[in-house]
Amino acid sequence: VTRDALEYACRVLHLALDAKKSAQLMDAYNHLALYPDAREALAALSGLKLAILSNGSPAMLDPLVKNAGLGDVLDAVISVDAVKIFKPDPRVYQLAPDKLGVDKAEIGFVSSNYWDAAGAKNFGFKVFWINRTGAQADTLGAAPDHLLGKLTELPSHVT
Repeated sequence: VTRDALEYACRVLHLALDAKKSAQLMDAYNHLALYPDAREALAALSGLKLAILSNGSPAMLDPLVKNAGLGDVLDAVISVDAVKIFKPDPRVYQLAPDKLGVDKAEIGFVSSNYWDAAGAKNFGFKVFWINRTGAQADTLGAAPDHLLGKLTELPSHVT
């Protein structure tokens, strides 16, 4: 999907994209940097079960987690591949309680995507929306439980 989106964007914007440049850009995607506050927040949350629940495939997620040095920090990396459907379908959110062995009401779901926060809230998670840019909330009928400006605000709400 990422490669298709890249090719589409370049085509629409009339940007040249040869195979070599496409490969370089796709490889760069495997080395995305964490937000500056992520490590501090994750360290403060140690002792809690930490997981990623993503619309990404394991082939995409595994190198990202490895290259970010998060392999030892996370208890699980959960992909939609298990159900072959994308968020915000409730079957995706159900993967987290199933994999982590906890009730959905015990899960604190963190996202910077409002649509994902709304989907998680509708599912029954306690939701933290990280709104780094001060964006206006979407009108999706479900508000997150907490609005935070950065990840380092999260630990005081869950520990």
